[in-house]
Amino acid sequence: MTPGPTKSFRRVLVVVLATTLAAGSLGCGLISQAKNFVDNAAALSDFADRLGKAQTLTYTAEYKTTDGDTVTYVQQPPNSAYASKDGRFIFTSEAMYLCSTDKGVLTCQKSPNSQTQMDQSDATLVAGIGGPGFMTPELALAFLLAAAIVPGAKVSQSDKTIAGQSSKCATATGLEAAAEQGDTDVPKEFSVCVTESGVLASFSGESTTGEKHFIELTKYSTSADAAAFAPPAGAKIVDVTQIQPSS
Repeated sequence: MTPGPTKSFRRVLVVVLATTLAAGSLGCGLISQAKNFVDNAAALSDFADRLGKAQTLTYTAEYKTTDGDTVTYVQQPPNSAYASKDGRFIFTSEAMYLCSTDKGVLTCQKSPNSQTQMDQSDATLVAGIGGPGFMTPELALAFLLAAAIVPGAKVSQSDKTIAGQSSKCATATGLEAAAEQGDTDVPKEFSVCVTESGVLASFSGESTTGEKHFIELTKYSTSADAAAFAPPAGAKIVDVTQIQPSS
């Protein structure tokens, strides 16, 4: 199975916290950084609110990914499912499934579920389904929140129509300050677009080394096929206590 987003892209969510805390020793410089944080946080709050609203929607969305493949997301709370040519991730109130094909055999790990909604660890599993740089709403929200506290980061807003959906976009630049000493492979900028209803419309990002990833909404409907929330017919089901990412 194609791996998910590179560790370097996800690492920004951790290192920006350490960077910001270290800024506390910068004296008066911290005041301007705090103002920058307030300005960025205000600009990004609407996007966080929109993404949060989407958790209650029933819809189907198709996305084009960096490598040109299609990933389909189906949601009917509390159920959700991601499907691509490489596999499938299914979240229901009773169980979670991670499916992949090995030597022509479709196998689905099945783990009991007591959560009411997906969390950050589940979003990371989903990333393996979508391929390099695939972004879930949960990860997109984490990027938005992280960008707000990077010293020197700038956030601009724009409007676009994506797959027929009116969308608001936020572009964060100047994220190089999130890099650890000697670490250049982190996002230097990214852009997130969210529809009026709260659906993730697009995400694109570029690291300081020029690595680029993107996803973009290509189709959207307000219906959900219940069949998406069950493993495909004929799949081999393996019961596990905790789902492990496929290699």
